[in-house]
Amino acid sequence: MLAVVVAAFAAASAAAGEVVQPADRDVSPPGVMPLPSGDGPLIREPAPPRPPDPPRWRRYFLPQTSDAATFTVKDMIVHIAGVVALAGDHACAATDGGTWPCGQSALYALRRFLHGRAIECFFPYADGVTDVTAPCRVARIDLGLWLLQNGWAQPDDLATDAYRAAANAARCARLGVWREETPPADCPATWQTKS
Repeated sequence: MLAVVVAAFAAASAAAGEVVQPADRDVSPPGVMPLPSGDGPLIREPAPPRPPDPPRWRRYFLPQTSDAATFTVKDMIVHIAGVVALAGDHACAATDGGTWPCGQSALYALRRFLHGRAIECFFPYADGVTDVTAPCRVARIDLGLWLLQNGWAQPDDLATDAYRAAANAARCARLGVWREETPPADCPATWQTKS
């Protein structure tokens, strides 16, 4: 019966790691923990997976922009953290009753701002990940903040207070996608009269 239990234990352990027969003698040097004693097989555990690289700034040259807050480099899609952009084909209402291509205007504004400069984004690299959301910058300019200050994006649910304040200021000043909208009632009086 004991032999059956030992065999079952060895089979179950073999599924988790490599089974190694115990050493015939202990060759541990003095001051080093000796080998475990026992008659049963030893299980060699696989090495733990390597920890991911720490987050760092990663530089991308000539990214392909698909909307005002998303770009693609090789096989990776990067979303600028803290902001939500309108789809490239989104149309906003105009004061004359028509529409204007505000999504496309936001995309073109980002492209004009980038003007061939490299984008840097801060995130840890992980094998197989092809879609990331990260804070990004051009030189020392925070891209998310720039988009919000100029009215080309809206803050997302996780946006910082500085991002929300920048978006509110752009809306009050009727910048970017807000140019055809009436400013909210809580805007300062100097901006409400601006046309």
